[in-house]
Amino acid sequence: MRTNSHSAEIAANKDKVAASFRELVAGTEDLLRSTASYTGEEVERSRKRLREQLEVARGVAGEWEQTAAERYRRASEATDHYVHENAWKSIGVAALVGLLLGACLTSNDRR
Repeated sequence: MRTNSHSAEIAANKDKVAASFRELVAGTEDLLRSTASYTGEEVERSRKRLREQLEVARGVAGEWEQTAAERYRRASEATDHYVHENAWKSIGVAALVGLLLGACLTSNDRR
């Protein structure tokens, strides 16, 4: 149960971060558009630097997304493997217990 709530919390936080990043990008793009009519060498340098930083931020966000997807995939595969391994062990133990109970019950019938 804790795993489900933890997963839900992670998903909610991920959504918040993604929404905040989208808002930041949209705000930055609006700022660039609104200052398009401003002139001057310093303003142009600032706008160019801001565009470059925005592109870097988009690239980093893409890398984060890929990393998160890869981690999720690996965790999912590990969980799947673990569940399958333990499921067969449980079935084996249950079968052994069933055989022992059956042997005990049949030996009592012979008496």
